[in-house]
Amino acid sequence: MSKINIDRIVKDIKSKTTSLTPVIEAVCNSIDAIGSERTDGFIDIVVKRSGDQSLELDTTHTLSDIISIDVIDNGIGFTEENKDSFDTYRSGFKMSKGGKGFGRFMYLKYFRHVSIESIFYEEGKYKQRRFTFGHADEIIENEQIVDIEPNSDLHTGTVLHLSSIKSFDLDKGLEVIARKLVERLLVFFVTGGEYTPKITIKEENGSNSIVLNDYIGDNSDIQQIGKEEEFTIKGRENEWNFTVKIYKIYYSAITNKICLTANFREVTESALHNYVPEFKETMFDITEYGTQKNYMIKVYVQGEYLDENVTTERDGFNFGKEDDIYSDLSEKQIMKTTSLIIKTYFSEEIEKRYNVKKQKVEHYVYTTAPWNKTLLKDVDMESIPIGVSEFDLEMRFQKIKFDKEQNARIALKELQDKYSSGDESGDSTLEDEANEILKDVTETAKNDLAHYVCQRRRIIELFDNLRKRIDDGKSHKESEMHNLIFPMIKDDREIGYEDHNLWLLDERFNFTQYIASDKVISSSDHKEPDLAIFYESGLFYRNGDNAITSPIAIVEFKRPKRTSYPDEENPINQALRYAGKILAGKYEMPEGLEEVIVDKSITPVYIYIVCDVVPKIEEFADLAGLAISPDKQGYFGYNSKYNAYIEIKSFKKIIDDAKMRNQIFFKKLGLL
Repeated sequence: MSKINIDRIVKDIKSKTTSLTPVIEAVCNSIDAIGSERTDGFIDIVVKRSGDQSLELDTTHTLSDIISIDVIDNGIGFTEENKDSFDTYRSGFKMSKGGKGFGRFMYLKYFRHVSIESIFYEEGKYKQRRFTFGHADEIIENEQIVDIEPNSDLHTGTVLHLSSIKSFDLDKGLEVIARKLVERLLVFFVTGGEYTPKITIKEENGSNSIVLNDYIGDNSDIQQIGKEEEFTIKGRENEWNFTVKIYKIYYSAITNKICLTANFREVTESALHNYVPEFKETMFDITEYGTQKNYMIKVYVQGEYLDENVTTERDGFNFGKEDDIYSDLSEKQIMKTTSLIIKTYFSEEIEKRYNVKKQKVEHYVYTTAPWNKTLLKDVDMESIPIGVSEFDLEMRFQKIKFDKEQNARIALKELQDKYSSGDESGDSTLEDEANEILKDVTETAKNDLAHYVCQRRRIIELFDNLRKRIDDGKSHKESEMHNLIFPMIKDDREIGYEDHNLWLLDERFNFTQYIASDKVISSSDHKEPDLAIFYESGLFYRNGDNAITSPIAIVEFKRPKRTSYPDEENPINQALRYAGKILAGKYEMPEGLEEVIVDKSITPVYIYIVCDVVPKIEEFADLAGLAISPDKQGYFGYNSKYNAYIEIKSFKKIIDDAKMRNQIFFKKLGLL
């Protein structure tokens, strides 16, 4: 044959292979040599170790490194036809069996010296052929052929000597190697049936031997689940048929896997939990003694599409992992369809694990991270592994929050630009658009301080914009202000933990325990103020959610720029009347299980009235005995009858105070 650069070919072999790859390749070649119709075929894998091999190893000895491996079979041997194929680079001799004419170069990648001894029967004679695998430009070197006299013990076959291993990364334990070989060669075992050769791995000195076939069977460590399944996937141009075989491999610590095969050889694999997260944890059966017997799931996929597209090195396929425009099918499509079949065999276990996972997520939220309650609906439970840590779980919630915050940030900026430029085209109002954005704004702004502070600045700016008159000269409704601070007709169980902007009025509202917005606290029919709040305080509140020392806060909003107030719409009197009803015990807690516990002489009431300070408001404040604030932007005082602290705040004062409280954070983040 023509000369080739063997050394270059070997160096160019991809690194996905391992020291076990040439052994697997040799065994596959031996299986081909034995054929598919013999019941007496055998393959012996003999390992040779460094050091003194004359001593039998016991449990007190440390296994020495494996330095060489012989693979012996009783196949047809290196006939002239087989020899010519071996001597031809990328030979097509075994193409019908999926042969690439390349695998033998794996021998030289991991072993320094490779030689072959083979007995074959040709032209009515038994002959022996010996040669070495060249490193330069000739595949077969030092070839010798001799005739052999027949005898009763003589049979055809081949001995492949893989000598002087290059790297000592091969497992030392015979059983470990045996199990790995079985897993990699499992397709041969299950398709060959009674014609599968007896494959044995043994120590050179005879101290130990393991028959790989013994791992397979109903009472063995490797068992098939169900029957062979078939499925079809429609590609860009063709429909492709595949078969699936599912196995339990007991006492294996390896991850549950889906393996794509080509011509009865494993090529690529993917963790099953990438497609069904419930498979990430160890699987186990319960024995008759009540103990757990763990196993891994290994799934083999076969099909013409895989056979046709396997790479030369058999370490991948000539199609993409993800969908693309170049391949008829992707690896992901095949894996995903296969995973759906696997789920049907483990549906009961998957459902049980899914429920455990769901309970774990909900328990984390309700006991550790209540701020995530409103995000539960956005969590993809299917994608969460059953063993997820609290850290990883919080990261998932933070990712959801971050995505929402980014979307809200962009939308809020666009809204500000729109109304700043005077573009108010369209059917929606500022109220509608602001409310839609603010659904996500306050939900996402509490998690990270930087995001929170940035969002606060935008809320302050939007609140400031709502103070301005719109183009028709009218002012925004008080409902627009209200919804910015707290959505109307809702309570805190509906909008989420701390999902409001009440900090604009008072930072203590960040610690509220229950808020009702334009909703009756109980089922009684009463006229409500804008907000009624029960909040926790380290100073006043210590003994449960509903206690007489728990303060009550009442907030009343009025339209910006409003100047006319009839006496019956005195906001101070409106809020005090409502306080009186609460203090009279006329309301129940949200669930209706108990009355609001109050004591008129003990329970403090805080009343906030948000409005523009116009002459009529000044008149109401004077009648109530309130004092004007130093900045002339509001009033404050105390009503002893209701044990109520009253504060009137102008919209400007709310903005100015909020800016002042947050100024240091804005400065630190470079927002000023």
